[in-house]
Amino acid sequence: MKNILLFCSYLLIVCSCQNENTIKDYSISTKSNMLSEGKVLFSKDDNCYLYDLKITDNFYLFLDEKNDTVLRIYEQDNILQTSISSCRSSEKDKLWKPLFTKEIHAETEDIAYLVDNNTYYKAITLDANNSNMKIKTIKPLKQRNMFSRDFNITTKETFGIPISRDTKCPFYFFNPDSGYYWVDPSPALEKKMPNDVFSYTNTICLNESQNTIVSAYRFTNHVSFYGLDGTLKTTVKFGETPVIPITTSDPNKIDIRNTSKCFTYICGTAKYVYCLYEGSSDFTNQSKIVVFQWDGKHINTWQADRNLQAIAVDKNDKYILAISRNKNDGQDIIRYYLSVH
Repeated sequence: MKNILLFCSYLLIVCSCQNENTIKDYSISTKSNMLSEGKVLFSKDDNCYLYDLKITDNFYLFLDEKNDTVLRIYEQDNILQTSISSCRSSEKDKLWKPLFTKEIHAETEDIAYLVDNNTYYKAITLDANNSNMKIKTIKPLKQRNMFSRDFNITTKETFGIPISRDTKCPFYFFNPDSGYYWVDPSPALEKKMPNDVFSYTNTICLNESQNTIVSAYRFTNHVSFYGLDGTLKTTVKFGETPVIPITTSDPNKIDIRNTSKCFTYICGTAKYVYCLYEGSSDFTNQSKIVVFQWDGKHINTWQADRNLQAIAVDKNDKYILAISRNKNDGQDIIRYYLSVH
Protein backbone atom coordinates (compact mmCIF):
# COMPACT_ATOMS: atom_id res chain seq x y z
CA MET A 1 0.00 0.00 0.00
CA LYS A 2 2.83 2.36 0.86
CA ASN A 3 4.46 1.69 -2.50
CA ILE A 4 1.18 2.41 -4.31
CA LEU A 5 0.79 5.73 -2.49
CA LEU A 6 4.36 6.70 -3.33
CA PHE A 7 3.79 5.82 -6.98
CA CYS A 8 0.58 7.89 -7.11
CA SER A 9 2.39 10.84 -5.52
CA TYR A 10 5.10 10.53 -8.14
CA LEU A 11 2.55 10.60 -10.96
CA LEU A 12 0.88 13.69 -9.52
CA ILE A 13 4.23 15.50 -9.33
CA VAL A 14 5.17 14.54 -12.89
CA CYS A 15 1.80 15.56 -14.30
CA SER A 16 1.91 18.82 -12.37
CA CYS A 17 5.37 19.63 -13.75
CA GLN A 18 4.25 18.83 -17.28
CA ASN A 19 1.19 21.06 -16.96
CA GLU A 20 3.31 23.91 -15.64
CA ASN A 21 5.62 23.64 -18.65
CA THR A 22 2.82 23.44 -21.22
CA ILE A 23 0.99 26.51 -22.49
CA LYS A 24 -2.71 25.92 -23.12
CA ASP A 25 -4.23 26.77 -26.50
CA TYR A 26 -4.85 30.51 -26.78
CA SER A 27 -5.54 33.40 -29.17
CA ILE A 28 -3.44 36.48 -29.82
CA SER A 29 -4.38 39.87 -31.21
CA THR A 30 -3.42 40.82 -34.77
CA LYS A 31 -2.22 44.18 -33.44
CA SER A 32 1.34 44.78 -34.61
CA ASN A 33 4.34 47.08 -34.26
CA MET A 34 5.70 48.72 -37.40
CA LEU A 35 9.10 47.53 -38.53
CA SER A 36 11.77 50.14 -39.07
CA GLU A 37 12.01 51.42 -42.63
CA GLY A 38 13.52 48.69 -44.76
CA LYS A 39 16.66 49.25 -46.79
CA VAL A 40 16.77 47.71 -50.28
CA LEU A 41 20.21 46.10 -50.47
CA PHE A 42 19.93 45.11 -54.15
CA SER A 43 17.36 44.11 -56.76
CA LYS A 44 17.03 41.39 -59.38
CA ASP A 45 15.12 41.57 -62.66
CA ASP A 46 12.76 38.92 -63.98
CA ASN A 47 15.62 36.81 -65.34
CA CYS A 48 15.97 35.52 -61.77
CA TYR A 49 13.54 34.19 -59.19
CA LEU A 50 14.99 33.96 -55.70
CA TYR A 51 12.90 31.51 -53.68
CA ASP A 52 14.85 30.97 -50.48
CA LEU A 53 17.60 32.56 -48.37
CA LYS A 54 19.92 32.02 -45.41
CA ILE A 55 22.14 34.21 -43.22
CA THR A 56 25.52 33.08 -41.90
CA ASP A 57 28.06 35.07 -39.92
CA ASN A 58 29.56 36.82 -42.96
CA PHE A 59 27.35 35.94 -45.93
CA TYR A 60 23.85 36.09 -47.40
CA LEU A 61 22.85 33.05 -49.46
CA PHE A 62 20.04 32.88 -52.04
CA LEU A 63 18.61 30.08 -54.15
CA ASP A 64 17.50 30.93 -57.71
CA GLU A 65 14.77 28.86 -59.37
CA LYS A 66 14.80 30.53 -62.78
CA ASN A 67 18.48 30.78 -63.61
CA ASP A 68 21.32 28.36 -64.34
CA THR A 69 23.09 30.03 -61.41
CA VAL A 70 21.22 28.14 -58.70
CA LEU A 71 23.12 29.57 -55.70
CA ARG A 72 24.16 33.20 -55.21
CA ILE A 73 26.23 34.24 -52.20
CA TYR A 74 27.02 37.79 -51.12
CA GLU A 75 29.47 39.06 -48.55
CA GLN A 76 27.60 41.11 -45.97
CA ASP A 77 30.27 43.81 -46.12
CA ASN A 78 30.17 43.97 -49.93
CA ILE A 79 26.56 43.33 -50.82
CA LEU A 80 26.65 44.98 -54.25
CA GLN A 81 28.78 42.23 -55.76
CA THR A 82 28.16 38.50 -55.93
CA SER A 83 31.02 36.94 -54.02
CA ILE A 84 30.42 33.26 -54.79
CA SER A 85 28.01 31.42 -57.07
CA SER A 86 27.27 27.90 -58.22
CA CYS A 87 25.81 26.77 -61.52
CA ARG A 88 23.14 24.08 -61.59
CA SER A 89 24.70 20.63 -61.94
CA SER A 90 23.84 17.03 -61.03
CA GLU A 91 27.41 16.33 -59.89
CA LYS A 92 27.69 15.18 -56.29
CA ASP A 93 29.60 18.27 -55.08
CA LYS A 94 27.25 20.64 -56.92
CA LEU A 95 23.57 21.60 -56.62
CA TRP A 96 20.62 20.65 -58.81
CA LYS A 97 17.30 21.39 -57.02
CA PRO A 98 18.29 22.58 -53.54
CA LEU A 99 16.13 23.57 -50.58
CA PHE A 100 17.61 25.12 -47.46
CA THR A 101 16.73 23.09 -44.39
CA LYS A 102 15.00 24.90 -41.53
CA GLU A 103 16.39 23.25 -38.39
CA ILE A 104 18.30 25.43 -35.93
CA HIS A 105 22.05 24.87 -35.61
CA ALA A 106 24.28 25.90 -32.73
CA GLU A 107 27.32 26.58 -34.93
CA THR A 108 28.43 30.16 -35.36
CA GLU A 109 30.54 29.45 -38.42
CA ASP A 110 29.74 30.23 -42.04
CA ILE A 111 27.87 26.99 -42.71
CA ALA A 112 24.48 26.49 -44.38
CA TYR A 113 22.57 23.24 -44.77
CA LEU A 114 20.28 22.07 -47.55
CA VAL A 115 18.64 19.06 -49.15
CA ASP A 116 19.42 18.65 -52.85
CA ASN A 117 17.08 16.98 -55.30
CA ASN A 118 15.10 15.38 -52.44
CA THR A 119 18.00 12.96 -52.00
CA TYR A 120 21.11 14.34 -50.30
CA TYR A 121 21.62 16.33 -47.10
CA LYS A 122 24.50 18.69 -47.84
CA ALA A 123 26.52 21.36 -46.05
CA ILE A 124 27.94 24.50 -47.64
CA THR A 125 31.06 25.73 -45.83
CA LEU A 126 32.15 29.27 -46.68
CA ASP A 127 35.57 30.85 -46.23
CA ALA A 128 35.32 34.57 -45.50
CA ASN A 129 39.08 35.07 -45.97
CA ASN A 130 39.30 33.62 -49.48
CA SER A 131 35.68 34.05 -50.65
CA ASN A 132 35.24 30.43 -51.61
CA MET A 133 32.98 27.55 -50.64
CA LYS A 134 32.91 23.79 -50.29
CA ILE A 135 29.81 21.65 -50.78
CA LYS A 136 29.88 18.36 -48.89
CA THR A 137 27.30 15.57 -48.84
CA ILE A 138 26.59 14.66 -45.21
CA LYS A 139 24.30 11.71 -45.93
CA PRO A 140 21.68 10.35 -48.33
CA LEU A 141 18.13 10.64 -47.01
CA LYS A 142 16.87 7.19 -48.10
CA GLN A 143 13.25 8.35 -47.95
CA ARG A 144 11.92 5.89 -50.53
CA ASN A 145 10.66 8.37 -53.12
CA MET A 146 8.76 10.58 -50.68
CA PHE A 147 9.05 13.98 -52.38
CA SER A 148 9.01 16.71 -49.74
CA ARG A 149 9.84 20.28 -48.78
CA ASP A 150 10.57 22.15 -45.54
CA PHE A 151 13.18 19.60 -44.52
CA ASN A 152 14.37 19.67 -40.91
CA ILE A 153 17.19 17.25 -40.10
CA THR A 154 17.99 16.08 -36.56
CA THR A 155 20.61 13.69 -35.25
CA LYS A 156 18.13 10.81 -35.60
CA GLU A 157 15.30 11.72 -37.98
CA THR A 158 14.34 13.65 -41.08
CA PHE A 159 11.25 15.86 -40.69
CA GLY A 160 9.40 17.12 -43.75
CA ILE A 161 6.16 18.04 -45.49
CA PRO A 162 4.96 15.94 -48.45
CA ILE A 163 4.64 17.83 -51.73
CA SER A 164 1.73 15.65 -52.81
CA ARG A 165 -0.69 15.34 -49.88
CA ASP A 166 -2.96 12.38 -49.24
CA THR A 167 -3.41 12.86 -45.48
CA LYS A 168 -4.42 15.58 -43.03
CA CYS A 169 -1.19 15.03 -41.09
CA PRO A 170 0.72 18.32 -41.27
CA PHE A 171 4.18 16.67 -41.35
CA TYR A 172 6.10 13.45 -40.81
CA PHE A 173 9.38 12.31 -39.38
CA PHE A 174 11.38 9.49 -40.92
CA ASN A 175 14.01 7.14 -39.57
CA PRO A 176 15.69 4.70 -42.00
CA ASP A 177 15.32 1.89 -39.45
CA SER A 178 11.75 2.45 -38.23
CA GLY A 179 10.23 4.20 -41.26
CA TYR A 180 7.64 7.01 -41.24
CA TYR A 181 5.65 8.50 -38.39
CA TRP A 182 2.83 10.83 -39.45
CA VAL A 183 1.92 13.55 -36.95
CA ASP A 184 -1.75 14.31 -36.33
CA PRO A 185 -3.17 17.83 -36.51
CA SER A 186 -4.71 19.50 -33.48
CA PRO A 187 -8.10 17.80 -32.78
CA ALA A 188 -9.64 21.21 -32.02
CA LEU A 189 -8.41 22.56 -35.36
CA GLU A 190 -9.53 19.46 -37.25
CA LYS A 191 -13.11 20.01 -36.06
CA LYS A 192 -13.17 23.40 -37.81
CA MET A 193 -11.49 22.49 -41.08
CA PRO A 194 -12.93 21.07 -44.32
CA ASN A 195 -12.13 17.45 -45.16
CA ASP A 196 -9.80 18.39 -48.03
CA VAL A 197 -6.25 17.43 -47.03
CA PHE A 198 -4.92 20.59 -48.71
CA SER A 199 -6.55 22.56 -45.88
CA TYR A 200 -3.57 21.43 -43.79
CA THR A 201 -0.88 22.85 -46.11
CA ASN A 202 1.78 24.30 -43.83
CA THR A 203 5.39 25.24 -43.20
CA ILE A 204 7.60 23.89 -40.38
CA CYS A 205 10.72 24.82 -38.40
CA LEU A 206 12.54 22.74 -35.77
CA ASN A 207 14.77 23.40 -32.76
CA GLU A 208 16.25 20.13 -31.49
CA SER A 209 17.73 21.66 -28.33
CA GLN A 210 14.24 22.93 -27.39
CA ASN A 211 12.57 19.63 -28.35
CA THR A 212 10.11 21.62 -30.48
CA ILE A 213 8.84 21.70 -34.04
CA VAL A 214 6.45 24.47 -35.11
CA SER A 215 3.78 24.06 -37.79
CA ALA A 216 2.27 27.25 -39.24
CA TYR A 217 -0.72 26.77 -41.55
CA ARG A 218 -1.21 28.37 -44.94
CA PHE A 219 -5.00 28.32 -45.13
CA THR A 220 -5.91 28.92 -41.51
CA ASN A 221 -4.60 31.38 -38.92
CA HIS A 222 -3.20 28.77 -36.53
CA VAL A 223 0.28 27.80 -35.36
CA SER A 224 0.87 24.49 -33.55
CA PHE A 225 3.84 23.56 -31.35
CA TYR A 226 4.89 19.90 -31.08
CA GLY A 227 7.52 17.86 -29.32
CA LEU A 228 9.93 16.00 -31.57
CA ASP A 229 8.09 12.78 -30.74
CA GLY A 230 4.96 14.22 -32.42
CA THR A 231 3.17 15.15 -29.18
CA LEU A 232 1.06 18.28 -29.57
CA LYS A 233 1.98 20.96 -27.01
CA THR A 234 -0.19 23.95 -27.88
CA THR A 235 -1.99 25.67 -30.77
CA VAL A 236 -2.18 29.45 -31.12
CA LYS A 237 -4.81 31.33 -33.12
CA PHE A 238 -3.70 34.62 -34.70
CA GLY A 239 -6.77 36.81 -34.28
CA GLU A 240 -10.07 36.27 -32.52
CA THR A 241 -11.90 34.82 -35.54
CA PRO A 242 -10.68 31.58 -37.09
CA VAL A 243 -9.83 31.68 -40.80
CA ILE A 244 -11.44 28.65 -42.43
CA PRO A 245 -10.69 27.67 -46.05
CA ILE A 246 -13.42 28.45 -48.58
CA THR A 247 -14.84 25.35 -50.24
CA THR A 248 -15.91 24.88 -53.85
CA SER A 249 -19.27 23.50 -54.95
CA ASP A 250 -17.88 20.26 -53.57
CA PRO A 251 -17.85 20.87 -49.79
CA ASN A 252 -14.89 18.51 -49.46
CA LYS A 253 -12.65 20.57 -51.77
CA ILE A 254 -11.17 23.97 -50.91
CA ASP A 255 -11.05 26.94 -53.25
CA ILE A 256 -7.31 27.60 -53.07
CA ARG A 257 -7.36 30.71 -55.28
CA ASN A 258 -10.00 32.59 -53.26
CA THR A 259 -9.08 31.34 -49.79
CA SER A 260 -7.08 33.73 -47.61
CA LYS A 261 -3.40 32.86 -47.37
CA CYS A 262 -2.26 32.91 -43.75
CA PHE A 263 1.23 31.69 -42.78
CA THR A 264 3.37 31.39 -45.90
CA TYR A 265 6.92 31.03 -44.55
CA ILE A 266 8.74 30.24 -41.32
CA CYS A 267 12.28 30.51 -39.97
CA GLY A 268 13.92 30.45 -36.56
CA THR A 269 16.86 31.33 -34.36
CA ALA A 270 18.04 29.80 -31.09
CA LYS A 271 15.60 32.05 -29.17
CA TYR A 272 12.61 32.60 -31.43
CA VAL A 273 10.53 31.27 -34.31
CA TYR A 274 9.33 33.79 -36.91
CA CYS A 275 6.08 33.13 -38.83
CA LEU A 276 5.39 35.19 -41.97
CA TYR A 277 1.68 36.07 -42.28
CA GLU A 278 -0.08 37.19 -45.47
CA GLY A 279 -3.80 37.71 -44.78
CA SER A 280 -5.15 38.13 -48.33
CA SER A 281 -6.14 35.70 -51.07
CA ASP A 282 -3.89 37.24 -53.74
CA PHE A 283 -0.65 38.16 -51.91
CA THR A 284 -1.35 41.89 -51.90
CA ASN A 285 -1.31 42.62 -48.16
CA GLN A 286 1.57 44.12 -46.28
CA SER A 287 3.07 41.17 -44.44
CA LYS A 288 3.13 40.61 -40.70
CA ILE A 289 5.79 38.61 -38.87
CA VAL A 290 4.51 36.81 -35.75
CA VAL A 291 7.28 35.96 -33.27
CA PHE A 292 7.12 33.23 -30.63
CA GLN A 293 9.40 31.64 -28.10
CA TRP A 294 9.93 27.95 -28.74
CA ASP A 295 7.60 27.08 -25.83
CA GLY A 296 4.69 28.73 -27.69
CA LYS A 297 4.65 32.07 -25.89
CA HIS A 298 3.90 35.01 -28.19
CA ILE A 299 6.62 37.68 -28.08
CA ASN A 300 5.78 40.27 -30.73
CA THR A 301 4.11 40.89 -34.08
CA TRP A 302 5.85 43.07 -36.64
CA GLN A 303 4.20 44.90 -39.56
CA ALA A 304 6.22 45.23 -42.77
CA ASP A 305 5.78 48.06 -45.26
CA ARG A 306 5.21 45.67 -48.19
CA ASN A 307 4.40 42.08 -49.07
CA LEU A 308 7.26 39.67 -48.33
CA GLN A 309 7.88 36.29 -49.98
CA ALA A 310 10.51 34.79 -47.67
CA ILE A 311 12.54 35.89 -44.65
CA ALA A 312 15.68 35.03 -42.68
CA VAL A 313 16.79 36.37 -39.31
CA ASP A 314 20.37 36.75 -38.07
CA LYS A 315 21.43 34.55 -35.15
CA ASN A 316 21.30 37.48 -32.68
CA ASP A 317 17.74 38.49 -33.66
CA LYS A 318 18.90 41.96 -34.69
CA TYR A 319 17.53 42.16 -38.23
CA ILE A 320 15.31 40.47 -40.81
CA LEU A 321 16.43 39.87 -44.39
CA ALA A 322 13.54 39.53 -46.83
CA ILE A 323 12.74 38.78 -50.46
CA SER A 324 9.93 40.88 -51.94
CA ARG A 325 8.45 41.50 -55.35
CA ASN A 326 8.98 44.94 -56.87
CA LYS A 327 7.03 47.05 -59.38
CA ASN A 328 9.29 46.01 -62.26
CA ASP A 329 8.33 42.31 -62.05
CA GLY A 330 11.62 41.62 -60.33
CA GLN A 331 12.57 41.19 -56.68
CA ASP A 332 14.10 43.37 -53.96
CA ILE A 333 16.28 42.15 -51.12
CA ILE A 334 15.44 44.22 -48.04
CA ARG A 335 16.92 44.45 -44.56
CA TYR A 336 14.82 45.50 -41.54
CA TYR A 337 16.47 46.17 -38.21
CA LEU A 338 14.58 45.01 -35.12
CA SER A 339 14.20 46.91 -31.90
CA VAL A 340 14.52 45.01 -28.61
CA HIS A 341 11.65 42.52 -28.06
